[in-house]
Amino acid sequence: MRNMYVVASELARGHSKVKAQVCASETHSPNKKSEYGQIIKATRNVLACAVAAALGFFSPLAMADNQVSYADAQPHVLDGSTPPMTYSGVEDGAALYVSGVATVGWQPTKVTGTGLVIETSGGGADDPNGGKYVSNAISLDHYAILDLTGAQITTTGIYTQGITAADGSELTLTDSKLNIGGNYGIMTLYTGSAATLDGTIVEAANSSSAQVQQGSTLNVLDGSTITLAQGQINVVAGTSATDAGSTLNLSDSSVSSTGTKDTIQGSNKADLNLTNATITHTNASGAAVRANNATTLDISGGNITSAGTGVYIVASDARINGATINADGVAVQANNATTLDISGGNITSAGTGVYILASDANIDGATINADGDGIFITSKKRSTSYEDLNALTVSDANVTSKTVALNVDGSTTINDPIKLTNSTFTAPTAIKLGSKAAIQAENMTLTGNIVQTDTSSSSLSLSQKSTLTGRVDALSSTLSLDETSQWNMTDPSTVGNLTNNGGITLGNASGSTGTLLTVDNTLTLQDDSQINATLDTANSSPIIKAANVTLGGTLNLSSTATFVAPETDEHFGSITLIDSQTAITTDFDSVTLDADTSAMPDYLTINAGVDANDNTNYELSTGLSWYAGANSARAAHGTFTVDADSTFTVTSELDETTATSNWNGSKLTKQGDGTLILSNTGNDYGDTVIDGGILAAKDAASLGTGDVTIAENATLA
Repeated sequence: MRNMYVVASELARGHSKVKAQVCASETHSPNKKSEYGQIIKATRNVLACAVAAALGFFSPLAMADNQVSYADAQPHVLDGSTPPMTYSGVEDGAALYVSGVATVGWQPTKVTGTGLVIETSGGGADDPNGGKYVSNAISLDHYAILDLTGAQITTTGIYTQGITAADGSELTLTDSKLNIGGNYGIMTLYTGSAATLDGTIVEAANSSSAQVQQGSTLNVLDGSTITLAQGQINVVAGTSATDAGSTLNLSDSSVSSTGTKDTIQGSNKADLNLTNATITHTNASGAAVRANNATTLDISGGNITSAGTGVYIVASDARINGATINADGVAVQANNATTLDISGGNITSAGTGVYILASDANIDGATINADGDGIFITSKKRSTSYEDLNALTVSDANVTSKTVALNVDGSTTINDPIKLTNSTFTAPTAIKLGSKAAIQAENMTLTGNIVQTDTSSSSLSLSQKSTLTGRVDALSSTLSLDETSQWNMTDPSTVGNLTNNGGITLGNASGSTGTLLTVDNTLTLQDDSQINATLDTANSSPIIKAANVTLGGTLNLSSTATFVAPETDEHFGSITLIDSQTAITTDFDSVTLDADTSAMPDYLTINAGVDANDNTNYELSTGLSWYAGANSARAAHGTFTVDADSTFTVTSELDETTATSNWNGSKLTKQGDGTLILSNTGNDYGDTVIDGGILAAKDAASLGTGDVTIAENATLA
């Protein structure tokens, strides 16, 4: 009796290479079968039914099953008149089984069907090898070909799976529907098989997943929809040649999941090709798309939305072109020797936009908007099995963050310069440097601060019309600007070394305290340098402090203060502009002053230059026009026009000085109805001409060494 049970069981089990139909509901193909195939099927069915009947195995439910199998290397065409195919046995059977035939090589069996209903609710018996038997709605083996249109495929019960395909089999489902209620999967493709879903709807409950293994391919095309609960699409290749190349092609279709597993996962040299796809992951754990271990990921267009991570990549090659990615966690994360290429598209994240861990990333034409860091690059938590190859290139991109646009983490290795080109970074902190890095910014718009949090010697070069608006807090770093670039300094800043050949505007945001630029080591202002500063005469603090200073280019100063003329040269004031720790031996090529000097009499001017009493200071001071130089507001001249009811006293010595085109450098001319007092007795200039008002001299020596000419209405006192 035990042996008879085993015989009957083996004949009915789904793993048999030629499946037996339950005789009570046997369905034959309308197509002609080979004689060999009919004899085998008939013999097996008769024996199975006879043994089962003799032992009383047929229950009413089992009698209602309609298992259909084809294994004859012939074509078969089925239509909607075909009775529903069903299997409810407790072992690993299938409602529909198709297999090729072993001759010289395997000869395929092809089944084409329209409007078929295929169901399974079986499985669950103990497998002698461990675990439970799992039944399938469809089982394909040995180069079987199954092409169904408008099919309805259903699994119910725990131990059921929708489809299994092995050994080079091919499945095509067009405009069909799969309702997966079991726990053991939507489908499993292995050993070089392929399945194509075209306009097909898949709804999977529980943890059912689609498994693509051992060099197999799943194509999801043309409006197909896969809705997963706790499951995923899992594409796993392998290291051997026969296992390599497991592939998912997802095009113009959608996949969604609610569980903690990644919605789509590829591992071990898998290929994930996602084109104009919609992928939705609603769980805070896991990712919408994950590529592991030498997988190739290509995303072109489409929308990826995740309550967790958007795209997670480990040691793989990933290309994301024109996709829209929206994630509550990290939008795109590249880990451990990944090569990441993002081209175009929009990346939005409530966390970090692009997270780079020991990987090489190229971002071209993308828009990144993140509540956290826009781009974060780090070596921390790197697997020692992979090379630490951090590298970053950003071009034609727009990065906006509520915190940091580009964050270089501490303890991070950056081997090559970070190249930023034709892009815009906008954040409270545009660039944060926690490790040594060389950043080359070309035609960049950086709106936000530059902050260094370590003591390494990083560098930032601004070139090709780059603009930085913000403060710099980088005591150990070097900042350089070429002749086309600008820095609009909004707050006090500190930099290790500064070389400027462009424009630096020192703002005055507070309106009273000014803005201080501190250069810890060397400040070098080159020929095309433009330093623009707004002055507050109530503030005597320097606008620049440096250890060493080399001046050049142009200093442009502006002030909204109203000038009040002093009554004596003893009341001349000065403002220190640059405070150096060493002697300043150079000067600006030119200095301009944009200020209201309408109340300044002609005998006074404003001078910019090294302090005569302290050559470590470069100052702006009030002085006599008599001694005006190249960087004075007025050209030198010898005229003192003192208005009526006004008096001006010169206590300093007036000596002959360098002639100009309009003045010989030695003649003093008194004009105006007011009074000029010369109180210095050591004046050594030439002629004196009094055209108006009063010239009061302490004695004859106060009048210089030349002739004195007094006009009719003038007075010498």
